[in-house]
Amino acid sequence: MSTRCYVGATNAHQPHLVHARFVLFDGYPTAVIRGLANIWAGHAHQDTHVLLAAVLAHDWEYLDSTTTSGVAGAVPGVGVPLAAAPDGTVEAPDPITVFPLSQAVHLDVAWIYLIDADTDTVAVHTGDGEPTGRYHLGACVTVGPSPRRQGGVARSLAPHHCCVPAPRVVP
Repeated sequence: MSTRCYVGATNAHQPHLVHARFVLFDGYPTAVIRGLANIWAGHAHQDTHVLLAAVLAHDWEYLDSTTTSGVAGAVPGVGVPLAAAPDGTVEAPDPITVFPLSQAVHLDVAWIYLIDADTDTVAVHTGDGEPTGRYHLGACVTVGPSPRRQGGVARSLAPHHCCVPAPRVVP
């Protein structure tokens, strides 16, 4: 059984609209937040705009910063696109999914993750669009292999302060 989610962002001009990509597997916050942090630290070299471009390039079977070109159709350092064929080819991606966060309940996903490039944070929302927390990418970077590489047994490799909500900044 998979835990589906959307990962994306909003923009300042239309903050109620989400631009996101579907992720089929490993959609739980402990996996996605750490996964995004590791992609941000590795593939994106701590540039949140590069992270967003990478994540928004495809719908995903799963995101995993330890993915290599040895996996058929993989985007090294990011994950495996949903449209990856066993021969390693990747079909052209579908358009980005755009939806109002207030209507998220109709998407049939468990979680929604919104990346904020200005603050290097990820806001976590339940599948009905309710916010549950905001986490700083830098606090959730892990070292070592992903849980996927450990036979599905999750190991906590992140610092103890990982997944502690980032303080809210009031303008």
